[in-house]
Amino acid sequence: MYVIKASGKKEEFKPNKILSTLLRAGASRKLASEIVKEVQRKIRDGVTTREILDIALGSLKNKNPEIGAIYDLKRAVMNLGPTGFPFEKFFAEILKNYGYNTEVGRIFRGEITSHEVDIIAKKNSTYMVECKYHNSPGVYTNLKVALYVYARFLDLKKKFDRPWLSTNTKLSRKAIVYANGVNMKITSWQYPEKESLQELIEKKKLYPITILKSVNDSVKWKLSNAGVLLAKNLLDYNLKELKIKTGISENVLKKIVGECKGICDVKI
Repeated sequence: MYVIKASGKKEEFKPNKILSTLLRAGASRKLASEIVKEVQRKIRDGVTTREILDIALGSLKNKNPEIGAIYDLKRAVMNLGPTGFPFEKFFAEILKNYGYNTEVGRIFRGEITSHEVDIIAKKNSTYMVECKYHNSPGVYTNLKVALYVYARFLDLKKKFDRPWLSTNTKLSRKAIVYANGVNMKITSWQYPEKESLQELIEKKKLYPITILKSVNDSVKWKLSNAGVLLAKNLLDYNLKELKIKTGISENVLKKIVGECKGICDVKI
């Protein structure tokens, strides 16, 4: 049986891939096996990976919605949106949790022209971090983007030690080869090993607020405007403090804080 990936590529269906992803999201082996069997019963040759995801999420919604939210992490990151809750703010928060001092959206004068740098990150070295956000699955960040980031760095190299390209999707093979060749640090969804965006998020449970299914666009905007970018940030305040900080009603806050506790308590 074959499946169609978001990129349009056709590949052989691999049940163990679903199993390992479910286990990674915190599912027990028993629950993960049940979900895989249900997926196998319902799919057909030529099914899309999106359809497989929806079947698994539908089952998890009834059996364990907290694990379902974590299993859907990639889509939660894509739901950050290009405005109002930009990817660079989210990635800056991740870097802070790994000991970096960060600043977002500062303008620097280079040798030839001015540049607005997405993130300035400092820890031992000073990095010029450029973020490339995509809101559709199956899209690769390509060589052209890596070339663009390095060209900007060359104009600003007196102010930074090293360039850094971060993206919420995959990097093309050519982009990876080029970045490694010019000593550019890179962070993509599943690369590099042990330091991919997915692993950085999962290791410290740095889930974006969009992982919460009860957060609509209006609530998301209010939370991000108040500087609440990570789901776990909600647990740093009591309800009254959150209400004052965000302008969200206590009833809504109770619901999303309860959901957040459930997700953050999952052992992965």
